[in-house]
Amino acid sequence: MNKLYSIAAVALVVASCAVQEDKTPIAERSEAFEFGQLMIQDSINKLDTAAESLDLLLNGSPLDNHVSLLINNNSKCNVIVRFAGDTTYNVPVRRKFRNFVVLEKGNYTVTSNLCSTRYAVRKTLMDSSTLTLSESE
Repeated sequence: MNKLYSIAAVALVVASCAVQEDKTPIAERSEAFEFGQLMIQDSINKLDTAAESLDLLLNGSPLDNHVSLLINNNSKCNVIVRFAGDTTYNVPVRRKFRNFVVLEKGNYTVTSNLCSTRYAVRKTLMDSSTLTLSESE
């Protein structure tokens, strides 16, 4: 009978060691899921957005109501760049890559989780421009 308890105890220990707990914080998992969803949506609209962005860059005038913004992500993490103003935009940018967005002119609070660093800045966007995100060394 003691032998049976010993075998059961060993089996219990082995079984409990086999269970791997996901230690990724819920917020990170949630943002990773949202990033994937935004990438799917972004790929669907990419041709239209690319044409509009290129048109703004080449033919833009001060009378246009929109600007084109190129976002360079020089970090080792996928990021979602969030623009909050009169209109909100969430732009996914893969690590070591770039993406672009067409925004209405105006004032925005721009936020992102850049790897383990929180990025936040107020920007007035009145002309097409570039935003570069990099990790501090």
